[in-house]
Amino acid sequence: MKKRKILLVNPWIEDFAAYDFWLKPVGLLYVGGYLKNLGVEVELIDLMNRYDPELPKYVHVPKDKFYGTGKFPHVEIKKPEILSFMPRKYKRYGMPEELFRKRLSEVKNDVAAVFVTSTLTYWYPGYFDTIRIIKEELSVPIVLGGFFARNQPHIAKKSGAYVFTKTDLSYLPNFLNELLGWNLSNIDKDWFLDNSPAYELYSNIGYVVLLTTLGCPYRCTYCIAHRNWAGMKFKNIEKIIEEIERFSEIHNIKDIVFFDDAILINKEKHFKPLLRRIIEKQLNKKLTFHLPNGIHARLLDQESAELLYEGNFKTIKLGYETSGKLQITTGGKVRDEDIVRASEILHNVGYTHKEVSAYIMVNLPDQRPKDVQNAVDVCASIDIDFSINEFTPIVGTDIWMALVNSGKLTGLEDPVLLNNTVLPYWWNNMTYEEIHVLKEYAKQKKIKMGWK
Repeated sequence: MKKRKILLVNPWIEDFAAYDFWLKPVGLLYVGGYLKNLGVEVELIDLMNRYDPELPKYVHVPKDKFYGTGKFPHVEIKKPEILSFMPRKYKRYGMPEELFRKRLSEVKNDVAAVFVTSTLTYWYPGYFDTIRIIKEELSVPIVLGGFFARNQPHIAKKSGAYVFTKTDLSYLPNFLNELLGWNLSNIDKDWFLDNSPAYELYSNIGYVVLLTTLGCPYRCTYCIAHRNWAGMKFKNIEKIIEEIERFSEIHNIKDIVFFDDAILINKEKHFKPLLRRIIEKQLNKKLTFHLPNGIHARLLDQESAELLYEGNFKTIKLGYETSGKLQITTGGKVRDEDIVRASEILHNVGYTHKEVSAYIMVNLPDQRPKDVQNAVDVCASIDIDFSINEFTPIVGTDIWMALVNSGKLTGLEDPVLLNNTVLPYWWNNMTYEEIHVLKEYAKQKKIKMGWK
């Protein structure tokens, strides 16, 4: 009889490009922590862990770029037929198939089920290939969860896996009892507030990604965060400190990354006290912290900036998105003056363009090329770095619904066609050539600023 043991798998990414910009399957790791609380044994295979100790025996692993980020090992694979028009090579990023099969063979007589997670919807070919390999090696139920499974369950079911669409992990005991005939009891614990991501499942990693809050009160038309979670949750400060200390010591890592959607909300009672505790515990003396998920510039104040600087935060991304009227019509989260003020505050405490940058979207519906150029010019004028990020319509967002209602999308597109790399080649908005010109404009601006 198999043990009450579940294998967690973070699947391959299959795309034209992918980069390890602090990508960790935090949701899957929370599942791991919750299962352990239920008394279930858990094992992890992370196909995207560049620090897997066996990886160099099978493939060349590129060196880190900065603070634990870097390029994934990859192999070129055949493009999905629907992407045959794309003039670029398609790749599978992550662990080689041979090593994956070896890992599966080591647990095949030990696990009762496999949980596979998912994130971006247009990466689903990688999820399906991961599930296919598992099916070939193991004869146990496979469950597909995560964002793609919730957002596109009708497509997720085509993987042949069971699909778990809940965000609340309290549904897991009953789900497993029905699937496996177990008799797990519900536990009186909040899966987020009282639980930690199970980073102890790794033998080696280069950084730790944590969440201190869940949810976002803003309702930006291009974002689905406010629909993913009902309201906001704030994790106890001492719980977060315990996670930072425990996981940094277990893995002997230096980089802690906060991936909250809205970490500055309720900052007087949450983020500022957290920063003060980091400083009081002198964690800033041995660890480096990062905020890569686009903080809200309007909510930044002088004290927050001072605490960030003293707390040894080395990466601060500001959500800028675009200049022009779209700042208002997409949700009103940020205006040019908010970015300018936030930049001035951050510069005053000692930050430079090396630590502070802004996200600028390109190819938003109704966005003009001039809006992108103006946003680049604003950032350059206040001496903060910037990155151009191509828009993708996420099913269920206000923008997606408006595009469907106006006939600019059918609503039935294969998710791979909504990949931000693919979109300009077929969608009647900005062309690939227009976007290339804007990216070149941004590149030349950085050269002119002496940043490259």
